[in-house]
Amino acid sequence: MSATPVSTASAAAKAPGKGDDRAVDTHCPYCSLQCGMGLVPTPDRPSPVAVTERVAFPVNRGALCGKGRTAPALLAAGARLTVPLVRRTPGGPLEEADWDEALGRVAEGLSRTREQHGADAVGVFGGGGLTNEKAYLLGKFARLVLGTSQIDYNGRFCMSSAAAAGNKAFGLDRGLPFPLADVARTDCVILVGSNPAETMPPALRYFTDMRQRGGKLIVVDPRRTRTAEQADLHLAPRPGTDLALALGMLHLIVAEGRTDEEYIAERTTGWPAARAAAMAHWPELVERVTGVPLPQLREAVRYFCDAESAMVLTARGPEQQAKGTDTVGAWINLTLATGRAGRPLSGYGCLTGQGNGQGGREHGQKADQLPGYRSLTDPAARAHVAEVWGVDPDSLPGPGRSAYELLDALGRDVRSLLLLGSNPVVSAPRAAHVEERIRALDFLAVCDVVLSETARLADVVLPVAQWAEETGTMTNLEGRVLLRRRAVT
Repeated sequence: MSATPVSTASAAAKAPGKGDDRAVDTHCPYCSLQCGMGLVPTPDRPSPVAVTERVAFPVNRGALCGKGRTAPALLAAGARLTVPLVRRTPGGPLEEADWDEALGRVAEGLSRTREQHGADAVGVFGGGGLTNEKAYLLGKFARLVLGTSQIDYNGRFCMSSAAAAGNKAFGLDRGLPFPLADVARTDCVILVGSNPAETMPPALRYFTDMRQRGGKLIVVDPRRTRTAEQADLHLAPRPGTDLALALGMLHLIVAEGRTDEEYIAERTTGWPAARAAAMAHWPELVERVTGVPLPQLREAVRYFCDAESAMVLTARGPEQQAKGTDTVGAWINLTLATGRAGRPLSGYGCLTGQGNGQGGREHGQKADQLPGYRSLTDPAARAHVAEVWGVDPDSLPGPGRSAYELLDALGRDVRSLLLLGSNPVVSAPRAAHVEERIRALDFLAVCDVVLSETARLADVVLPVAQWAEETGTMTNLEGRVLLRRRAVT
């Protein structure tokens, strides 16, 4: 895949149906950019629709990567589940069934577990690709109908470390606190553990535009990625040493007198402890630990501190480490110590991954949160949601297990599972162990658009509507709430 996103001109030349008044404005089903696109009918093709550009949408301005351009293949006949499947005998095959039988078996399986082992013996596992509406209803169904605390989603495997660090630093779990367009207008970006040239190509233009304006791009990545090749400075730490790298940079910022003392005094707390941690990571030590040469460390600090405006953006690289929350927190501290956070074209942001990783947890799929980021341990939050739902606050379960802990408990404390929009047999940490735990369940119901590896283990598989077949909203990495319209029945 080219590191350069498809240009508007080339997309226009290739896009079928450009200017077709039959086009339905919608969004790509893949990553958190949620690129705008149009869908036009194609009755003579295997897929029922084809993609056309949607230049007016500000995030991608018509550009699409290979995934977006080929997204209609997901809608092709033969790739989709269209009828429910049930396993009528233990160890037997999955067989087609009508909806009454399939739904009856799901209700029976979940109810039987509740009656025999209690409500928390039933688990619910969601996904970061679900619409906001599905995420909300899944959380409500788990807590009101099933009465279980055991609900979480695969977004835990994405940016949960950044969410925890953001909550600790700012009291807010948000991907980007500014639009991507601000990236093009800032003067320096430290991009940590992200490779947008390959993972979200339409976003790369913002970094390219920033550099063309004279801004500096610093990429932190052990690999020489296509994004790193375009950087003004590539820091390549040994895998797992990002925390030491961030602390080493903060050490230099302090030692060179580049902190914003007025900002620190007026707008932060905890600076003495953060400074002490940084001063314990002197440059020569950091060079030995990370493998990043000291001159490069000094150059990165100079770029970042000399810039009038500057950002630190993290992604899965630093977040999916043993000390992911501490690592992201250390990078956030660079923006606080230099007075960047909360100022125009500056601060910290996280590049979320899944299409609705942000909205999925905002609307109640997380084990410890009610809709709207409301904590399950906050009496006022519980009372508010209970009033909306028309129930007694005491009837709401407390916090449950987070995603991996929930999967690890399958077949033991959690005996039945309702799973929607996830494939943990492939995507979960220790996937072979997770498959073993799933096989130990008394009952498994999977809702998906295809017969995934996890669905093949289920007692009941329910086909569900997906992108382009349903209308719903998604929350992209900027916090935009976007309307994905139905184009196909």
